[in-house]
Amino acid sequence: MRILVAKNAGFCAGVKRAVKITEDAAHKTGIWYTLGPLVHNDAVIEHFRNRGIDTIDNLEQITGDDIGIIIRSHGVSPVIIKQAEEKGIRIQDATCPLVSKVHKTAELLIQENYDIIIFGDNQHPETLGILGWCNNRATVISDVEQAHNIDRKTKIGLISQTTKDLKTFLAVAAILMTKTDELRIFNTICSATKNRVEQTLEIIRQVDLMLVIGDSKSSNTATLTKECLSTGVKTIQIEKADDIQDEWLKGVSNLGITAGASTPDWIIKEVLDRMTAYEEKDNQELNQEMENQVIQQDQEMENEVPPTQATENEDTQNQEDSFAKMEAEMAEIASPSKGDVIKGTVVQVKDDEVMVDVGGKSEGLIPLRELTSKEVNSAKDIVKVGDELEVLVLKWDDEGNILLSKKKVDAKKEMDKLEVSFNQNESIRGTIIGSVKGGLLVDIGITSFLPASHIGEGFVKNLDDYIGREMDFKIIEFNRNKRRGSQVVVSRKELAGEERAREREAFWASVEEGQIRKGKVKRIVDYGAFLDLGGYEGLLHISELDYKRIPHPSDVLTEGEEIDVFILGVDREKSRVSLSRKKLMKSPWEIVLEKYHEGEVIEGKVVRIATFGAFVEIEPGVDGLVHISQLANYRVDKPENVVSVDQVVKVKILGIDSEQKRISLSIREAQEDVDAQAVAEYLEKQEQSNTEEEVPEVSEPVELSEAEDVAEVTESDEIADLTETE
Repeated sequence: MRILVAKNAGFCAGVKRAVKITEDAAHKTGIWYTLGPLVHNDAVIEHFRNRGIDTIDNLEQITGDDIGIIIRSHGVSPVIIKQAEEKGIRIQDATCPLVSKVHKTAELLIQENYDIIIFGDNQHPETLGILGWCNNRATVISDVEQAHNIDRKTKIGLISQTTKDLKTFLAVAAILMTKTDELRIFNTICSATKNRVEQTLEIIRQVDLMLVIGDSKSSNTATLTKECLSTGVKTIQIEKADDIQDEWLKGVSNLGITAGASTPDWIIKEVLDRMTAYEEKDNQELNQEMENQVIQQDQEMENEVPPTQATENEDTQNQEDSFAKMEAEMAEIASPSKGDVIKGTVVQVKDDEVMVDVGGKSEGLIPLRELTSKEVNSAKDIVKVGDELEVLVLKWDDEGNILLSKKKVDAKKEMDKLEVSFNQNESIRGTIIGSVKGGLLVDIGITSFLPASHIGEGFVKNLDDYIGREMDFKIIEFNRNKRRGSQVVVSRKELAGEERAREREAFWASVEEGQIRKGKVKRIVDYGAFLDLGGYEGLLHISELDYKRIPHPSDVLTEGEEIDVFILGVDREKSRVSLSRKKLMKSPWEIVLEKYHEGEVIEGKVVRIATFGAFVEIEPGVDGLVHISQLANYRVDKPENVVSVDQVVKVKILGIDSEQKRISLSIREAQEDVDAQAVAEYLEKQEQSNTEEEVPEVSEPVELSEAEDVAEVTESDEIADLTETE
């Protein structure tokens, strides 16, 4: 069965934003609620309930201090926001930006005296919020028929709930054009909804059955289902993997999967996981059916052998058997028959075969391929002369030797042991030796098959990561008579769940605030990373990754790596642990106090300009203030006349206040120090130059020529003239 998944199935950008805001709130102080379900999906609501964030229907349900509410992605009326502010309730607004745009459009239309028509579901929370932003002065219609019933208006403004169907919206707009002198149409339908529908319709042409995943209360999921049904292809809407019934999939060659904008990724993965398991079961049943057909055809062909030919074959075989027995009788030794299991002693070992004394006139031979099921280059790696082996008689060859198999005897013994383990539901030990389509191969004495859906509790991205691991398994399928495919199918799902439960119990018994624990990065999301701490998967929020701002967690973390984290807090009642990575790092201020001292001239970057000066970053996360009076050695009217943002400047540290975490800087004094240093260096060079210059010694008077005398006198006369003139 081929499975096609729509590209943008699952959370839209607005829902992702709302989920991130709510995840952030879970780490803030106080008690937080979502005002109404965050999204129309019970699994998401339950997820946040487990993280301590419950859902309330109205503000009257809130009591106590230090309370916060999260406005869900559908948005609310401004009246509700005002009431929350008056009650002193903190607000985190997770309204989808597209919904906020509809609110502003509604406000504008009211100000310009338009009669507003909202295309939406009358009781949908998004529509109720839009009504609040236009003072409830709007008419809500949900279909074309209701558009026909609208009375004629002078000016009509048409807006839509973001999750509605575009085709119906345009049909409503066409009808309203006949109902007014002026119609303003605002297509406020989310493009993600439109794209999701288009992508779904693109794959639905290639499938026999389409599964739409989403909550029954989800408007966009309902729109998606309606569009699929309109194509004539069999379409079924489900909420989770457990809703799938096996009879739906009978005869389905191509299956399509899509999901509404409020469906989380983990539910989509569970459905895909279920489909993978079904496909494996379907393939096994198909293989068994084909095997049965082959066996039946073989039996029919055997029955169709002409009597004369069958007689000749029997006569030939009887003659060979009689000849072999005759030789044995002549040697007064009994000859083993085909299929007998006998014991023998190794008398010779070659790379490609082993010779065994089985007590008869002829020696027994074990070809390398019949020695072991493992891949080996030489029989010498397995046995040596003198070893006693238990072997199966395969046949007699043309030279009178008995062909034997040790592998088949070993396999039978292993199958006997595995059958006991299967019947008694015992766990077995095995090593994963390779990967194939749909799962892994496991050596448990024989080669068994481990379906991908049974590797553990969750979805596995890369099967090859498991190759070489030794693990415990349970046998879930055992059929020693199966001619093709795996006779034994194993699973780790149940054992993994038990191991996880033991790890979880041990974790909660030992975890304490202030501990440093190792965690493995399992998933990276926009707002942080989920770490497996051994029995507990906790969120390391992006704000706790580093002291400096991290644009995205993937900039500093990779999936699969192990890191140390600090336990900030433990809430056993809510099964919540707060984690921090930056707590194990030196703070920027610790670095500054170690690295810098008053009076030093250093470089920094201008990050902000205020009326009273400029802030210069000297370390990531640490800024110092250059007061306007310290910007230059002249009066400065505006700091931006001297410096600009992102400019690298030299500054002198005037003071470091570790308690207040403040640093005073001066560009003026830094420049003065730089200038003074330059002058000092110049004078030092001059002094060195004068010292090194050699003055020639004059041993005898120098006689001047007549011409030089004249020149000297002339120069003296000029000086005299200048003096007189002055």
